Amino acid sequence: MTRIHPAPERFAFTVGGLPPIAAVEVGAEIEVFTEDCFAGRLNSVTGRPREVAPFPRVNPLTGPIELRGVRRGDVVAIHLLELTPARDWGVSTMSPSFGALSGTRLSPNLQPETSEHVWIWSVDAAAGAVRTRTADGRELAVPLRPFHGTVGVAPAHGEVRTSAVPDAFGGNLDVPALAAGTTLYLRANVDGAMLYLGDGHFAQGDGEFAGTAVEGAMVTRLRTAVLAEEHLAARDVDWPRMETDDEIIAVGVGRPLEDAVRVAVHTLVRWVAESCELAPQDAYQLVSQGCSARIGNLVNPAYTVSVSLPKALLPGRPVLMDGAHDRLRGQRAEADA
Repeated sequence: MTRIHPAPERFAFTVGGLPPIAAVEVGAEIEVFTEDCFAGRLNSVTGRPREVAPFPRVNPLTGPIELRGVRRGDVVAIHLLELTPARDWGVSTMSPSFGALSGTRLSPNLQPETSEHVWIWSVDAAAGAVRTRTADGRELAVPLRPFHGTVGVAPAHGEVRTSAVPDAFGGNLDVPALAAGTTLYLRANVDGAMLYLGDGHFAQGDGEFAGTAVEGAMVTRLRTAVLAEEHLAARDVDWPRMETDDEIIAVGVGRPLEDAVRVAVHTLVRWVAESCELAPQDAYQLVSQGCSARIGNLVNPAYTVSVSLPKALLPGRPVLMDGAHDRLRGQRAEADA
């Protein structure tokens, strides 16, 4: 297994435009250490988030990792095997002019800015929870549900984007489904794909409304596969897709929120139509009557939405994405045996 644990000075704050820090073969198991969005520097309720991690030096990523043999135009399947908190604590914040209930540059108001607050959360792995205390000493607890807020590949056309941005290349999606057991599909825009991971979340509600999740450093095991461009499932992947054992999930990115919803629904309808050989209008009906929609984030430069459909509703038991998820899942089962 290849272990990628970069030194602090090697973390990336952009997606794209950087030489690889490592190169691995497609299919090899990788263990990756990722820092929290404050680079581990915000570890006290008296800390100052914008001093320890001033924009754009926020949300450090591990990468890029070159995937040998991937060609521009291929689709990369990234299967998350295991996500383990790297520390026994995480951190969340509330900051001025940030969050769904704050005025921002794009949606200004004349209300006073919110004050800055920090919460330190302890990880109780045995109980499956993270816990913090209010200023007056009361305990708050939510379920421990590790996932990656950010997984992406180099953008198209040589673009360099900040690590805070979601888009067709993945990036800062903040979708809780990006957890252990999930396969993420992204189109490679450059040879080698150039994979980035980061923004570990120990817990997050839909929307990430206050501006951060319970942010935490993570150790992640993953394995990749590749779908060549000539394969039908690869040609039509222009927005992020995810697959679990039970669901297929399309991710939409946009602003305003309804544009992100339209992108996700359109992606899912096309996926169902192509996989099940259904007419588009029939696939649209199936998605419309059987889907679930969740807000990923409502605070980033672009908003994200995931729309999912249970596999049990797909007629004909189709082979999805050339069976990449099932193959990667099977390799995981063999390794665990």
